[in-house]
Amino acid sequence: IVSRKWRRHACTACRWLKDVLLPNASIFEPGCGSGANLLWLGQQGFRRLYGSDIEGSALELGQNLASLLSLPLEVWEDDSMNPVRMPEKLDAILSVNWLYHIPNASFGDFLGRYRDSLKIGGYLACDMVTRHYDSIPGNQWHTKDRELPVEQRRPSEYTIRLDPEEVRSIAVRHGFAALRSTCFTLSQPQRAVYLLRRVE
Repeated sequence: IVSRKWRRHACTACRWLKDVLLPNASIFEPGCGSGANLLWLGQQGFRRLYGSDIEGSALELGQNLASLLSLPLEVWEDDSMNPVRMPEKLDAILSVNWLYHIPNASFGDFLGRYRDSLKIGGYLACDMVTRHYDSIPGNQWHTKDRELPVEQRRPSEYTIRLDPEEVRSIAVRHGFAALRSTCFTLSQPQRAVYLLRRVE
């Protein structure tokens, strides 16, 4: 939560949602962790905020902070890749800083799974590590393990890497229009942020 302000990809995605949504919009963040993004949106006046995460202690922290700030926040424990509970008729979904950490995850599968939770015309703000990271020495290893002997290194925690053209193509195939994007070229790894809209 303290470091959220340094996570430009998360801040940008939230700011874009604030710009396009009305105050009564319903916003859901799968993989919300302790809810820092949702709490920020609550401080901007949004009151229909929902989140899920696989880590119960993080959700408890977020709920306690929401209470301290007198912000409405409904969160529950769930696997965001295989959710049991899916909100319906949402105005927006926020998905930052988690999907590309999941082994064998697919951006297309994610869009297919969550699309029907959005109203037609609803927004999805997300981020993605770009393929630029493939050119970074040691990119195949977990960033915390690069100084270890090879046999002790874990595979990279960045399991999905897509360039903007690929993200836009996948979005179109799954019934989304890409409205806006930006790339943080100096971040490590390089990330791009997207604002998509459900069109069918």
